[in-house]
Amino acid sequence: MPNAMTTQQTQNGQRKNGETMKNTLLILTVTTLTAAFGATAFYFGTEKSQAQEKPKTADKVQTEEVQIIEPTDTTVKEKATTKTLTTDPFQIAVDEMTEMLNGTKPLSFKRAVFLTENAYYGGKLNWTEFCSEIDQVKIKINQMIIAKKLQSFKTAGNWAIFTYMTDSIPENNFHPYTYDLENFMGDKDYESFMVSALLKSRKGNCHSLPFLYKILADEVNVEAFIATAPMHVFIKHKDEKQQWWNLELTSGTFSRTSFIMESFNVSDAGMESGLYMKPLSDRESVALCLNDLLVYYDKKTGIYYDDFVYKAFTTGLKVYPNSLLQLTKVDYQKYKLDKAMEKKGLKDYSKIKTYPDLVKLEKELKITKDYIAKIGYSSLTPEQYREKVMQIKNESTQAKN
Repeated sequence: MPNAMTTQQTQNGQRKNGETMKNTLLILTVTTLTAAFGATAFYFGTEKSQAQEKPKTADKVQTEEVQIIEPTDTTVKEKATTKTLTTDPFQIAVDEMTEMLNGTKPLSFKRAVFLTENAYYGGKLNWTEFCSEIDQVKIKINQMIIAKKLQSFKTAGNWAIFTYMTDSIPENNFHPYTYDLENFMGDKDYESFMVSALLKSRKGNCHSLPFLYKILADEVNVEAFIATAPMHVFIKHKDEKQQWWNLELTSGTFSRTSFIMESFNVSDAGMESGLYMKPLSDRESVALCLNDLLVYYDKKTGIYYDDFVYKAFTTGLKVYPNSLLQLTKVDYQKYKLDKAMEKKGLKDYSKIKTYPDLVKLEKELKITKDYIAKIGYSSLTPEQYREKVMQIKNESTQAKN
């Protein structure tokens, strides 16, 4: 359930910087669903008090651009310590996603997820096999829609994906996707974060489960949006009446916006800026994959400051400025400042006042830190997150019984 990049970047902030800063939806109307599906309709229409509520300031964030100007980065990037070969799956991934965001290649969240996971696995994944596994699920989802004669409903695909992923039904061989309680934090490895692993094991977390939902929604041409909270990812989409709902694939339930904000320590600033709770556009979702790519790169190499890192976070920030990519930018700027001080034989930050170049680097670092605070960045400790996971799982079990 944790967001991989948040978990790793929080750890990075402590390891690299010694700082504490880093520490949807009613698918169909109830009447129609009940007539068509009987008890299945319960998930989409009868628990309004727990899933749907009057929008507060969030709805404006969801439908309007937030007017926060990201600080300009005037630093000159440092030369890479090692030359990256074009056969490197990490370089292939960042290059192709950059082309997607620049408009020179078709935009594809499915492809971006594959590229990111393939890099983590050292280039061992097979694109054809990945697509084939998704196509098999797509066929079953479309068959479910046709069998219930729901083709005329805009959200029929949302119902079918949700049901296929969360219910024990013949179409999924009575084997729905479940939450990996043994490795949801990625303590052993990042398997639970991977859609490619989820397709085989049917066990995932709040990263892989909503990512798969989004991929399937794109495949059957229905709207679904990735949204984030600290250490958490979920799905937002609209019902037939155009009301927003928050879908938790972790528990197979719908959550109120206020519940997510309270549970995951989302501030008003974090929501208003669009850092959290915002339904991400397809371009922003690809930029989110760039953030994952950086976390996996750090995990595999321990490097957070080379040309690859610079290209990934600068490309992503052009599309998605109010994002966790700002944390990588801080790490990068801090590294540059520390290396520049080292070349002058300095270790004490109070001694840099007589060096204009160092003063400039320190100022730019402070601007980014202040910006991160302004857009409402927050996080949870691993212990707090584990507690929230168990709370949500217990509440969802009680709701279903």
